[in-house]
Amino acid sequence: MKEMPDYDELVIATIKKIFPYGAFCHLEEYNKEGFIHVSEVASRWIKNIHNFIKEGQRVVGRVYRIVPEKNLIDISLKRVSDADQVRTLEGFKRNKRVTKLLEVAKSKIKKQTKFSIEEVKSKLEQAYGDSYLAFEQASAEGADGIKKAELTEEWVTAIIEVAKDNIKKQKRIIAGILTVQSHESNGIEIVKSALNVKNAKITYLGAPNYMISVEGEDYKKCEKKMKAIIDEVTETMEKSGGTCKFERKEK
Repeated sequence: MKEMPDYDELVIATIKKIFPYGAFCHLEEYNKEGFIHVSEVASRWIKNIHNFIKEGQRVVGRVYRIVPEKNLIDISLKRVSDADQVRTLEGFKRNKRVTKLLEVAKSKIKKQTKFSIEEVKSKLEQAYGDSYLAFEQASAEGADGIKKAELTEEWVTAIIEVAKDNIKKQKRIIAGILTVQSHESNGIEIVKSALNVKNAKITYLGAPNYMISVEGEDYKKCEKKMKAIIDEVTETMEKSGGTCKFERKEK
């Protein structure tokens, strides 16, 4: 595990002490102290910092300055989008749960194991990009779901048992408002054609607004799917002299 975060990395922090000029926080994934200057708490003017953050609150910050020799890590809250915040918190929770699940799996192995918990987690992440996704696949597909990780038979058996007992595959959903307009005489047909997309649910809200939602195995895949759809709709509308605007909404 890295000892220090990288520049521009999104990190999980717990607010420890708040002052008028900023707040000190604990970086959960690195066991380091970080600092949030009052100017980096929110995009608007702050009269009272306590109206924006509370001691004990868990937040997502973006690293914008690191001075290793002084052990100084400055993070920003205002440089984190809502989507980044949701995705990062979700990843943090999933990572913690994987560690606990692997601890349970290891307890089921009665003899000496070849790999440690951290080594197994690393293998799952390298093979599937997301160790929690590997548990979901193990629950649904058994040994075939995690064979790419190349684990020992003991670990595979234990992970499958724990996965089937604890994991129910979930769908992640993101949504937003599409504002689609055309002033052409056949504008209705143009809009209908643009919104005829796959892998998304589109609900009419009242011209020119439509609710669009997509679902997937994790937020990263949902974001990628949503971007592709918005790009497709925008291209179709612009070719016909129309416009398309998308605003993300929490669902």
